[in-house]
Amino acid sequence: MRGLAGLAMVLALTACALDEEEELRDYLRKWVFLAQTKHFVSKSTCTIAVFELAADTLRSAGPRQVHDFREALLLIKQGRAVWFDMPGVTPHEVSRGIMSLDLPAGLGLVSAGVGPALDCIKDPAISNGFHAVITSPQAVTIYDPAHNALLMIYPPEMLLLFMRGNV
Repeated sequence: MRGLAGLAMVLALTACALDEEEELRDYLRKWVFLAQTKHFVSKSTCTIAVFELAADTLRSAGPRQVHDFREALLLIKQGRAVWFDMPGVTPHEVSRGIMSLDLPAGLGLVSAGVGPALDCIKDPAISNGFHAVITSPQAVTIYDPAHNALLMIYPPEMLLLFMRGNV
């Protein structure tokens, strides 16, 4: 009986996280050159992670590169990951641009970032960093609608911010 109760508790605890760090690193390695993990929090509703990058470039097998919002929207509607190659456009402006064309698709992108930010970020330093990156014209935005994941590369500090929600 105790064995069953212990197993049930272990299963309940492992079911609480949306992502496991090593699985997330495997997912991200196909697109970026990861170094150390600086921060990782995963709950049943969200994941927030910050990674150092070995290079601020994307791998050739990375998400589809787009130069305008209409092209991005077509790919998002197909469930394909997109890299917004729009120098000077902040991640916040990316979400507004997609929402102006298609509110549901834009809200999906926003919920991938805002939901986890509200639910998973408890450390003020991470919260401040998240705000700084999402409003930075130097940040590079990647959105994977199939995994409800928002990634932001921040070249000045060689960082990758990853956010995922399950809403």
